[in-house]
Amino acid sequence: MEREEAARRAEAAQGEVRAFREPDWLVGDLIRMDFDEAHVLVHDAMRQQVGGVPHGCFLVAARDQAPDGGDGEAGESLPSLLLLRVLGSSTLPNDIEMQQARFQAGQRASDSLYNWDEPRTTDQFTLNQMRFAGLRCAILGTFRMVHSTESGEWRLTFGSDIDNFYAGQGMKIYKPIGVALERIANFTRDGAPGSGRVRIGEVKYAASLDAGRPESVPVQMTTRDVVAQRTALFGMTRTGKSNTVKTLARAVFELRLSGDASERVAQLIIDPNGEYANDNPQDDGCLRNVKHLPGADLSDVVTYGLTPHPYDPGRRITKVNFFGGELPPQSQPPSSAHDLHQSLESLYMGKQIIYGRIESESAAYIAAFRSTDLTAPGGITDRGEYVRYHRAVFVYQAILAAAGFEPPTANVSVRGLFGDEVRRAMEDEPLLSGFTAEVQGELSWNAARELCRQLSKWFERNGDGHRFDRRYQASHDRRNWSDDRLLGLLRIFENTRGVQALRECREWHDPSRNADYTDEIIVDMEAGRLVILDQALGDPVMNEQSAERIMRKIFARQQETFTRPRKASDGFFLPPDPMIIYVEEAHTLLPRGGEEDTRNIWARTAKEGAKFNIGLVYSTQEPSSIQRNILRNTENWFLSHLNSTGETRELDQYNDFADFSGSIRRVKEPGFLKVRTMSSPYTLPVQIDRFTAPAQES
Repeated sequence: MEREEAARRAEAAQGEVRAFREPDWLVGDLIRMDFDEAHVLVHDAMRQQVGGVPHGCFLVAARDQAPDGGDGEAGESLPSLLLLRVLGSSTLPNDIEMQQARFQAGQRASDSLYNWDEPRTTDQFTLNQMRFAGLRCAILGTFRMVHSTESGEWRLTFGSDIDNFYAGQGMKIYKPIGVALERIANFTRDGAPGSGRVRIGEVKYAASLDAGRPESVPVQMTTRDVVAQRTALFGMTRTGKSNTVKTLARAVFELRLSGDASERVAQLIIDPNGEYANDNPQDDGCLRNVKHLPGADLSDVVTYGLTPHPYDPGRRITKVNFFGGELPPQSQPPSSAHDLHQSLESLYMGKQIIYGRIESESAAYIAAFRSTDLTAPGGITDRGEYVRYHRAVFVYQAILAAAGFEPPTANVSVRGLFGDEVRRAMEDEPLLSGFTAEVQGELSWNAARELCRQLSKWFERNGDGHRFDRRYQASHDRRNWSDDRLLGLLRIFENTRGVQALRECREWHDPSRNADYTDEIIVDMEAGRLVILDQALGDPVMNEQSAERIMRKIFARQQETFTRPRKASDGFFLPPDPMIIYVEEAHTLLPRGGEEDTRNIWARTAKEGAKFNIGLVYSTQEPSSIQRNILRNTENWFLSHLNSTGETRELDQYNDFADFSGSIRRVKEPGFLKVRTMSSPYTLPVQIDRFTAPAQES
């Protein structure tokens, strides 16, 4: 019984092999090969019979019978199949003779309307000889059926090379279509199951071919290829990169619709042009609308933007209150620096935004302001230390008001920040004497900025403010009334350019908000949501800084979860939750510097993110703008049209992309991509499906 079952399985395995070489698919014969290339003899009639053999076409080389002429005992030695890809034409020994015959036939037909390949011009025997041609093919590898002694099952495997070849052995060449081609196109090294696999397009060998041909079989990919992996999309504008990103993001989002909580993968799309967050005339629905898919939860998609959007009422605004929250009165120091940090979190966030915007300013007075640290010191619970810190925060807030930032309140309390000694000294200064009464209570923001402007002049060079400081030292343990923090901030008033440099950051300010939106994004990612950050508005440099801040927080969160892992019920440690980050216009974020540059958070994410379960999908028009060590570690590739030999030469260094260099430069067909995924052993020419999403519910 066991022997019969084994024979049945072996016969079924032989049937799987035979399915790749149907007689109707016969193209020609193998005439020459080595370990890398195969040369095939084809005839025009056979090419026509199979619907043509375009560049990049998959072919299968197989021997119909065992070398001795017999079929062999079932399962004893199943024949292997060589997978080939057409690269171009190959010379034949009689090419010169045939060229001469064509030339002569053309001469005979040149003075008539007849073609030279018609019987009245050339005899049938010569025409038949002329119709033979050679094809040069790359050998992609070997398919074979492998038998498991444990289970008794046969399994189709693929090796990306050949183990031997015989110069005196012929093989028949077939062009697989239908189910056979679909199996080739969707073969994975790991034998990934059907779950977690989604359609992304269909096989298309040439842009000029019509859809619906026998070789137009669906192409699927396992979405786990992009989880904790690096994915590159390269191509010029309007060639389908964004459509591909939407297709991938939708595929990953749809995993959760199975109801399995483990299939929830958090995604963040940094959207520089607003095409993922907003409906537009170009696309069939925007990515935001995948929340309307059957079975999806509306809360699973969250959008962020600098301003509200009329068609996206739930959008969260990416602004912060640069003034921060209300501080405790100077008579009641906070219980810890942490408590104070909680209150001033949005102030710190605003300071980072300002720092990034004026980073390139070289003036000494701006550099002094920029380098002033406003984080709460460790001794903040001491009343004297807290008064000094509170005074510095007040000056910083007054600078913001001077720069045109809308304050959250009409007045600001300065009670307790200016003691008796400094008020008496101010009375002797004409420009400050008018404030001596006001600094004992509240000031309007106009008065506050004018007070700080005059304090700046008071402390300029060796002015009266410094002489007051020296007198103050004598009775206060040699401590100045001022400190480096206060003086560094006041220097911004030395030149009108100082305050003006801050004004460009006002579009990120909202006095009604006192939370950091980057923390809200982290919460959404922890919940496994699809987050779209619309950066169509706002200064590009500041948008880049915003994206970098978010990425730093995500990286830190994943790193901490990795080093302090949770435990499952079975006692095993759990990895960090999977997160995928999509970066459009990657050349603006990923570093251009040397390969040793690891300070950039995007470089760190690309190089170390996989360890922390962070996937990175980056797209750009120029592969050469990306660090080569990032490219070398990229697992998934989607290549559309590039018009530069320099850019295609860059890609020639990776995988088997050199086979497609000419096509990538010549063909500019939207959505016609060369696709190589981590689980696929070879590159596929694919027409990516056009992204569609449900319309937004009214």
